[in-house]
Amino acid sequence: MIKKLALIGFFSILSFSSYAQWDFDGSVNLNAYLHNGELQRLPFWMVHNQRGRVSEETHLSGWITGRTFNEFRNGNSLEIGAGILYQDGIQDEIFLDEIYAAYNTDWLEAVVGRKQEKELYKGLSATNENMLWSLNARPMPGISLSTNRTIFFTPESAYGFEASWSEYLMGNDRFVKGTRLHHKSINFVYQPNPDFQLKVGVRHFAQWAGDSPESGPQPDGFSDYIKVISGREGGENAVKSDQVNVLGNHLGTYELEIKKRINPELELSFIYNHMFEDGSGSRFANFPDGRYGFFLDFEDDQRLVNGLLYEFFYTRNQSINAGSPHGADNYLNNFLTYHSGFTYERRIIGLPFFTYDEDLDQVVNSKFSAHHLGISGNISNYFVSYPWKLLLSFSHNEGRYGRFYTPNRDILSGLFDIRVLQSFVQLNLQFGVEVSNIAEPLYGAGINLKKEF
Repeated sequence: MIKKLALIGFFSILSFSSYAQWDFDGSVNLNAYLHNGELQRLPFWMVHNQRGRVSEETHLSGWITGRTFNEFRNGNSLEIGAGILYQDGIQDEIFLDEIYAAYNTDWLEAVVGRKQEKELYKGLSATNENMLWSLNARPMPGISLSTNRTIFFTPESAYGFEASWSEYLMGNDRFVKGTRLHHKSINFVYQPNPDFQLKVGVRHFAQWAGDSPESGPQPDGFSDYIKVISGREGGENAVKSDQVNVLGNHLGTYELEIKKRINPELELSFIYNHMFEDGSGSRFANFPDGRYGFFLDFEDDQRLVNGLLYEFFYTRNQSINAGSPHGADNYLNNFLTYHSGFTYERRIIGLPFFTYDEDLDQVVNSKFSAHHLGISGNISNYFVSYPWKLLLSFSHNEGRYGRFYTPNRDILSGLFDIRVLQSFVQLNLQFGVEVSNIAEPLYGAGINLKKEF
């Protein structure tokens, strides 16, 4: 069924593009990987934040994507896209990578289907958008409304906002089959001039509905949906814990980003996420848990170094001293109903330093601190250009409250990616490493071939 949908979607795009007013583009991507060691798996950064296109056991993967685009006379536009993914090392080797329709006005984007998210911070971040929303898993099918720019309250105002509202289906490959995911965000923006911007807001996720093998069908009516989006307790048809607390499994982040243009060639950003899963976290009883970072973005992509990002992640508090009867927050887990936690197709949806165990169907590592460095640049002269990227991370992992690692796991992970050919095709080489205190070092190498059309 998946193969049929992918083929139908892809060839539908070709048929749309046959009309003169529709523009068409796409790409073919082929990847090959080598890895060593007794564990016979790829190092950390060769697998994670790869949009779900590479698994630990992958030797070969590839995908073909296409999109057709039309801009109407009123300035609005419609984009239709589809992609097919092949990946060995797992049981189902062909997937629907994406299939979507996106309609854009001057200020609003509406998306229906499964669409890959935009890569931010030049691909240097360990988590991309925020701690709970990364590129680690494949995109979920659903519907989404979001502003595609800052909406200022008046044309002359320095104050504005950005917002999003989404509903996703999390599939049946989990403990509670048919789980749904609600997502919304609001950010308030202060931008007194083009060289300075302050953005502060909140993002909210809630898993709800579905059919549990322990407690049966979960509430999924319209009145239940209103309770989920407003964070209210469940009714008589909910499990006891949801009647006492709130309906569904809720989590979110407070977010702050400050951007300052230092000069015409350089912009500095400060990034902060505060993570919460209940009332104690929302009132900062779990401080200093969160993400702290800065990003230097150079306008000239031909520089030897054109981007530098540092992030520090800390999740070791988890409101342990807040006096909650439930103890620590145990981030991304939900042992009462949604046992598979905040995962999609057995992959962490957020920051990949959280570790998911397929056998237990739980997040087994949620208590850690991690340093992450990303650097990008370009080795070039008048005749050749070799864009490159380096990722380096060190994480101290303690497991989770109630089930600690013995001993703690200290892991150093690295990835170097360089494009050595960009003419009729693009050819990238990758080299990865993973060194820890509990296992032999892992090394990996990859070749990535891409042809755009």
